[in-house]
Amino acid sequence: MEDIMKEIKYHLRQIKSITGVENVVLTQRDGQPIESAGVWLSKNEIFGVCSIVSAIFNVAEQLHPNSLKYLLIDGERAKILIAPIHTTQDRVVNGSQKAEYFLTITARLKVNLGAIMLSMKDTLAAIKNSIEYSGDNFKPPLRSYDEDALKEILNSFNVKEDGTSEEAYSSVNINLNKEISNQIRDCIFDFSKRVPGVKMASISLNGGYNLLNVNLDSTNSQSEGALSYTLYDTSKKIINTLKQTPINNVLIDCTGYSHFIYGCDMGIFSTFISRGQKRLGLLRLLIPQYVKMFSDLLIKSQKIEAPAISLNNIFDELKIGE
Repeated sequence: MEDIMKEIKYHLRQIKSITGVENVVLTQRDGQPIESAGVWLSKNEIFGVCSIVSAIFNVAEQLHPNSLKYLLIDGERAKILIAPIHTTQDRVVNGSQKAEYFLTITARLKVNLGAIMLSMKDTLAAIKNSIEYSGDNFKPPLRSYDEDALKEILNSFNVKEDGTSEEAYSSVNINLNKEISNQIRDCIFDFSKRVPGVKMASISLNGGYNLLNVNLDSTNSQSEGALSYTLYDTSKKIINTLKQTPINNVLIDCTGYSHFIYGCDMGIFSTFISRGQKRLGLLRLLIPQYVKMFSDLLIKSQKIEAPAISLNNIFDELKIGE
């Protein structure tokens, strides 16, 4: 086992040496960190980060079974790439192949993702071979949660000093009248017509409540809105934790299509676009324009006063007291 861990550490350092890569960690499916290269967070946050990324990875696999290639969280000052490593130890659940291991890579903002993927192609294959060569001894769980095991893992990471963070939460009410509802619907349909290859486009409110969904592919999940919101909201937390930067969007690259998730006021905008039709640069210009339209309409809906409720009228209709 020790020799295998040294091999993996060596391969992770190779990825770390790629221009633009700041750090990389290999994690197993349940969120347990295996090995890393680069400077990470405080000791108290290592397991939290790995477990959050594990949750993101698992939701992405549930959204895109058998087709997930990688996930990119795009922040204002950094990027986080999550890529599965498929091995012979993968599990098959309901006909879907579930990867037992994945890499999490943080990179600088102005970095060529394609160049990184190309540069680490052979290294990913080497990590896969190391895992498979190790046999059953490498299968999860790799670590127990006793004190000695925790210290052993934490000591293998280069970490910064502990820091503090604060989060604030708020709630809002919206009132959608017929006019605003029609405008939101028209924007969604306009997006579906103007952008080639759109398979699905939807708006979900905070909490994952589906507001509107235009589905041109019957195979898409009915729970897409809730899952996409969960994935985006968790991605927002992890990039803020790792790099203290706001999130721009999430891109999930799949076999044959890509899934884009953008935050808008009080929710998210989510869309699936066929690979043969998409032009990534053009989409990054078009989608934010529609997201702004949706945000403006949702902000406008907050200013609409809810109709007053007359208890007397309700009681009269119910004939209470007769």
